[in-house]
Amino acid sequence: EEYRHMLKFKEECEMYYWYGQKTHDSTGRTNMVDENGQPVISGPGLFEQIINKDTYSVLTQAKIEDVIGDLFYGMTDATDKQVTLYTGIGGAREFDKAMRNYYSSSTGTLTGYFKRYEHIDGHAVNVIKMPLFDHGPVAQASRKHPESGLPMESYRMTFVDQSTYDGENNLQMINKKGREMLRWAVAGSVIPKGFSGNDSRASDIDGASVHMLKTAGILLRRFDTSLDLTCTAS
Repeated sequence: EEYRHMLKFKEECEMYYWYGQKTHDSTGRTNMVDENGQPVISGPGLFEQIINKDTYSVLTQAKIEDVIGDLFYGMTDATDKQVTLYTGIGGAREFDKAMRNYYSSSTGTLTGYFKRYEHIDGHAVNVIKMPLFDHGPVAQASRKHPESGLPMESYRMTFVDQSTYDGENNLQMINKKGREMLRWAVAGSVIPKGFSGNDSRASDIDGASVHMLKTAGILLRRFDTSLDLTCTAS
C-alpha cells in the first residue's frame, strides 16, 4: 500500500512538471492561499514555459524537417546538442508513419520502428513515449482521435531542447534546499517498517500513515528552442 502511495505521489509530481501553471504575477504576488492563509506559490510547468506552439492534422516528414530546421536554427552556440520528442502512443505512431511513408518510396520495404530522426542540419531527435500523455488526467478528459480512438493528448508532440549552454543543461530540476524529498510517518499504535522515533509523528489512531512532500520544479533555461506540437485531426 505504501509503495502504491509513493507511485501516486510521483505521478502527481510528474503531472505538475508538465502541466503546472504559475500562481504568481510578474511582481511575485499570488492570490492563492492555503487553509492557514499562507501564500501558495507554484511555478510554471514545461508546457507553460515553451513559447513555440504549432499544430498538425496529419504528420509528414516535410513538416518534421521544416519545424525542426526553423526551431533549432538558433542553437548554434549549443554543445552536446540533444533534442527529445516526448509523445504518447498516437504521436509515436504518427512519427513512425511519416518517416515510413517518406523513406519507403525510395528504399522499398522497411522493418522496425522509427525512434530517432537526424536532421540535415545536424540535429538528432530521439523519440520517448510518455504514459502520462496516454493515461493521465488530461488525456482522460481530452476528446478522441477520429481514426484510432486514442486520446488527442496521446498525439501531442513536445520537442524539448536538452542541450548544454555555457556548461549548464538547458533543462533542469530545481529543488528547495532541505525540501528535495521529505518522508515521514504519522504513527498511532503502529509504527510502519523502516521508521524510528526520530521520523514519526504521534496520534491516537489505531494505525499509521506515511506522507511525502517535496518543493521542486522544472526550469527551461532557453525557452525559445523547444516546441509544443498538438494534433487537430477531425
